[in-house]
Formats: sequence, structure tokens, C-alpha cells
Amino acid sequence: MKKIEEQIYALLPQLTGHQKKVARFFLDHLDMVALLPIQEVAHKTGASEATIVRFAQHLGFRGYKELKTTLSSFLKDQISPTARFHIAVAEKGRSPDVLKLASQNVILNIQDTIKSVDPTVFTQAVDGIIKAQRIYCLGLEISSHLAQLMTFLLRQYSYDAQYISMDYFRYHEQIAYMGPKDLIIAFSFSPYSRETVEALTVAKKHKINSIVFTDKKSAPARLSATYCFQIKTDNIMFSNSLGAVVTVINAMITELNFKDKDRTLHALEIIEDSIKNDAYFINPAR
Repeated sequence: MKKIEEQIYALLPQLTGHQKKVARFFLDHLDMVALLPIQEVAHKTGASEATIVRFAQHLGFRGYKELKTTLSSFLKDQISPTARFHIAVAEKGRSPDVLKLASQNVILNIQDTIKSVDPTVFTQAVDGIIKAQRIYCLGLEISSHLAQLMTFLLRQYSYDAQYISMDYFRYHEQIAYMGPKDLIIAFSFSPYSRETVEALTVAKKHKINSIVFTDKKSAPARLSATYCFQIKTDNIMFSNSLGAVVTVINAMITELNFKDKDRTLHALEIIEDSIKNDAYFINPAR
């Protein structure tokens, strides 16, 4: 980031009037440029889109899109909730159909996540679940709901899975009772919970394998993970978008069903008997 700023300062004396306006806007709002479309920058600076593209090329990029992508990778984690809200308002102004806007965002997250998942790691993680003596799912704040969802889906197919909270004991105290045949599935998304990261560090010391769902290459939980899945959770607002996370969870459960057929068939028999019980479920067909 400092290198880009230094380049802009070095270029200033050589730039035309409109390009200087663009340069000064970049220096003052580098955190917002990372997410702003070129039309918005043109509107705020009074410069043409062609001028902005040429300015990006002066900095050594093929165009504004490449510059924006580079900035985004460095700055997205540092943008405040307030700044992101202002950007979201600008996005909504150009596309009042919020349902369409949010849906497109989720679709892009899923597509990018699918490209990033290593099939070999995916298979190894599924095999790790099948071999595990007991599975512990953990996560805090919004990640706690993902951990509970994973626990529910695993238990539905008769895996010995348990959601662990910190209602009575800290994570590291509970991990002390686990063994090397157990498996931890953890969810750690920005802003990263220190408790979750430290729990994975302790698990690694105890030689307990772990599957981690996180969002960045720089995520601290990656350092202790046996298997790691980088899930894109970009959102037009500050909160994480969970569509891609749930997609990978569903894919993992589906792969378990195909690979562990006997367990799946046994679980399905129990499920079928259960849903026929009128004491618990309403069947409109009867």
C-alpha cells in the first residue's frame, strides 16, 4: 500500500489537471477506492472513466479493474463498518433491487469458493470425518450457528458429533479431554475470535486433527489446521455472507453420504421411521 501511495506522490507533478484530481482522491480515500466502481470515482472526481483508466495505467496496472482488485485484497479487512455501509448505500443507489444485488453477491462467492477448494484436501477431510472417533464442532458469534448446523447434519447421519460451547468451560479446557482419534471442525471468520484460534493451537499440540472453515489466506486459524477451506464471504454490508459456507458444508455431507453408504442407509431408515410418527410430525397427505 505504501508503494502505491509513493507512486502516486511521484506521479503528481507529471499529471494533467483531471488526473491530479483522481490522484488526490486516491490518496484521501484509498480505503474506499478498493470497493468503488469506476463510475462512482468518475462522479466524485469529475474526471472521465478514460482518465481514471489512464491514471491506473500510469501506476503500472492494465486498467482500473486490476488496480481496484489489488487494493481490495489489501484493504477489505481494514475497512470500517461505517465506510462499508456508505459503499453499500452507493451500490443500492445504482441497483435498487436489493434481492438481486445480494443474490449476485452470493453467487460470486460460491463460484470463487468452488474454484479455490482443492479436491484432494476435500477428500482427505471427508475421510477424516469418517475415521474420527468423535467430532467436536466449535465457533463463536455467527460461527457458532455454523458449528451447530454442522453438528446437526453429522448427527442426522449417526456420526458421533458434538457442538462445544463455552457456557461452562473454556475451549482449551474441553480440548484437554480429547484424544488423537477425535476431530475438531472449527469455523473462524473475520473478525477472528481469539478463543477459536487458541483452541486450534492447543488441539495441534495434542495432535488432534482439525478441519477449519475460514475466509482469508492470512487467517490465523490456518496455522494450526490439518485441513483448511478458504470460503469467500464478501458481502455488500460488513457482516459475512454465509451462502458459500453452507454450500461447502452441504457438499461435504453429501460426499459423506456417498462414501459411507452403510451408515447413511441405516440413518435414513431411522429418519423415515421418525417422520412417520404423527406425535412429532404433521403429514398433510394423511
